[in-house]
Amino acid sequence: MHNQNCFIEFDIEGGQNFKDLDHAFQLIKEAKNNNKPQPDEYWLQHFPDYSLKHFYFLETDKKPTFETAPLEEFTWHFYSLIELLQVNYDIEYVTCSKLSDNQGRLEYSPHGYPYGGISGLITLVASFDCKPTIIDDGTSLYSINFKDNGDFSITDLNDPKLKDSSVERFDGVDLLRKFWNRFK
Repeated sequence: MHNQNCFIEFDIEGGQNFKDLDHAFQLIKEAKNNNKPQPDEYWLQHFPDYSLKHFYFLETDKKPTFETAPLEEFTWHFYSLIELLQVNYDIEYVTCSKLSDNQGRLEYSPHGYPYGGISGLITLVASFDCKPTIIDDGTSLYSINFKDNGDFSITDLNDPKLKDSSVERFDGVDLLRKFWNRFK
């Protein structure tokens, strides 16, 4: 039987970035998999400054003492991401590991589809200055392409037409069929 886990593969720019991502992943995994979400201040203590700078915070939020990202179309609110990762995703976190010195993989197992989408996981990885490149979301294998405005598109690598999600929307029925066939 082949590996049923979904995953995100990513490029690692520096060794400390991967260590920081793995540390945050282990804490998120513990909170989510054990159904024990942690309070806001907990996450501020466990995300490095360079990661927190990718997010925006509301005036009423507990926030870092340094300047973070302004609210823009593709900038995530930090606590909304944390809520998604530790409570709302319909997944179980499996592992975060190095495939080589310059490449890593975050694995998760979905309980159903849609399980909350891929954007939050891609945003988490990217906030540690690791570049997501490939994702298997349970329906197919996709390459991830970042845009200058902070958004990203995905291209289905198993589709002979190589449809780019920013140009052509995917067929939802076809995606569900692919997901169902994965577990047959």
